[in-house]
Amino acid sequence: MKSSFFPSIVLGGIFSVLFYGAIHKGWISQPLVLRYFANHPIEYVITIAFFVGLAILCVKYLSILLQRQLLKRSPILSLQPVPIPVAQAANDLDAVLQHEQQYGTSLLSERLKALLHSLGRNNSASNLDAELRNQADDAASKTDADYGLVRLILWSIPMIGFLGTVIGITAALDNLDLNAMSESSKKLSEGLAVAFDTTGLAIALAVLLFFVQFLVHREESRLLTETDRLTEAELGGRFEQNGPHRENDALAMIQGMLEMITISIEQATKRQTYIWEQSAEMFKSSLSSALNENMEHHAKMLVQAESELLSHANKTAMQFGEAIAKSASSLLSLRDETAKQTEAVREILGANTQLLQLEERLRENLSVLASVGNFEETVNSLAAAIHLLNSNRRTELRAG
Repeated sequence: MKSSFFPSIVLGGIFSVLFYGAIHKGWISQPLVLRYFANHPIEYVITIAFFVGLAILCVKYLSILLQRQLLKRSPILSLQPVPIPVAQAANDLDAVLQHEQQYGTSLLSERLKALLHSLGRNNSASNLDAELRNQADDAASKTDADYGLVRLILWSIPMIGFLGTVIGITAALDNLDLNAMSESSKKLSEGLAVAFDTTGLAIALAVLLFFVQFLVHREESRLLTETDRLTEAELGGRFEQNGPHRENDALAMIQGMLEMITISIEQATKRQTYIWEQSAEMFKSSLSSALNENMEHHAKMLVQAESELLSHANKTAMQFGEAIAKSASSLLSLRDETAKQTEAVREILGANTQLLQLEERLRENLSVLASVGNFEETVNSLAAAIHLLNSNRRTELRAG
């Protein structure tokens, strides 16, 4: 089948436009759909890639259905009771071309044209069996190569999802503020939601696309097997074998045909088994690698966040310790100053006690002098003494 990916890509773009148009118009308003398909640009990219891959597989499946309808119009060549000369291959080629003009090109007609051209060039049917096997192998290889873009999309969807994981975790860590945990916790949860939503969407769509690819590939393999069988039925034993080893025995011919059919079935089975094993191994390897990378990245991010949190806590503890040390030093200085002030007060109180004692003695002296005489001179002397004592008291108070 001739395939072109451009119409499939256009069809995938149309699917994407219709889907997101329905979302933005409000026709699709399910919260889960909006969260997983229209919450981040990465989700848009994943969904568009999924629709492109799905469109390629849908076009392939429609082509398979069309080819099945065309195969129902076989046989193309008229049946011959006995082998005919190779020179009549040109007549058979004309019959195939007329069939294509009437019903359209099919896998069987393409295969018959290639084999009849080869017979015309070689003018011998001795290598017809080998040509049948080569045509079957070439068709299987071309079919497998047609799934290259789908495999690329299956590989890229999880990778894009993990890119969304990295972007979401990076945004969460950028918005992490340990001084304002109540505000940054919401931004942190939003970033982690983007990270895990994109990864979950990518894995889910990749798994769905993988199973669709498996079903389409199985149907195409069945179509190729049916085409191989019909080609063998059309050309097997139709032409005379040239050379000394020509077998005219009908039983040997039937045995050879059965062997060819058996070989063809075995090859198709091995080819299909190999394709399934390769696809399963590729998907398993891709999913395992992606999950391992994702878990390693998450572990590194968590260790980094824990390290930053411990560093911030240690820094805060050191600052708190320094503040406590400064407060203790201030308290010690205040205690020493208080002790000095207390000592000064004690000295002042002692000086006051002495002054009171002196005043008492002066009163006694005044009483004695008043009784003895020379009162005025004694008063003046005492006034001078009191003045001197007061001056000394002021000096001591200032010094204290």
